[in-house]
Amino acid sequence: MPAKRPPAVQKKAYIEIDLDHLYETGEVRTIGDPIIAPTVTTKVPRGKFEIVYTAELFGILDKLGNKKIQVLSYLLDNKDSSNCLNMTNTDIAKNIGVARKTVVETMKVLESADLLHRKGTVVMLSANFMVKGNQIREAYLMQKFEEMSPKAYDSYQNAIDVEVDPQYSFTENMEVIQRSTEVPRRK
Repeated sequence: MPAKRPPAVQKKAYIEIDLDHLYETGEVRTIGDPIIAPTVTTKVPRGKFEIVYTAELFGILDKLGNKKIQVLSYLLDNKDSSNCLNMTNTDIAKNIGVARKTVVETMKVLESADLLHRKGTVVMLSANFMVKGNQIREAYLMQKFEEMSPKAYDSYQNAIDVEVDPQYSFTENMEVIQRSTEVPRRK
């Protein structure tokens, strides 16, 4: 069992400054003595925390408008533990009080940013966007998200399912070669 590390302890100094003097002269003048206080930093396991990757979140908020943010907020608030929501665009629009067109446009923006995939009425948000649980759960949800992507579905649809006679095999370049049916003789 690995040894537990003590939390990192740092000392920070807090000072009070005279704001009137700062605004009048541009000089910093302290009031009283600084307060020295220890700051303890402890890494907390993820457990049941819900993590939002703010860079992804705010990047997409920049592209969305006011009503579209309501749609995004609804998706985030109503997703299940698998980052999924099973609801039609019309139902989402009715529940929020926005036009169906707004829901469709929002979904398209999120899909183009690879933060959402849809299959029928099931909407899945990317674990890059938001995830509840530990790192194993995050990895599992990332895999499920990739499986739900249109690219994965297309490659599955384009897969060839054929039975091959055992006397034939395929090379790496998918060339068919015939296996020898003769058994080599010992000398």
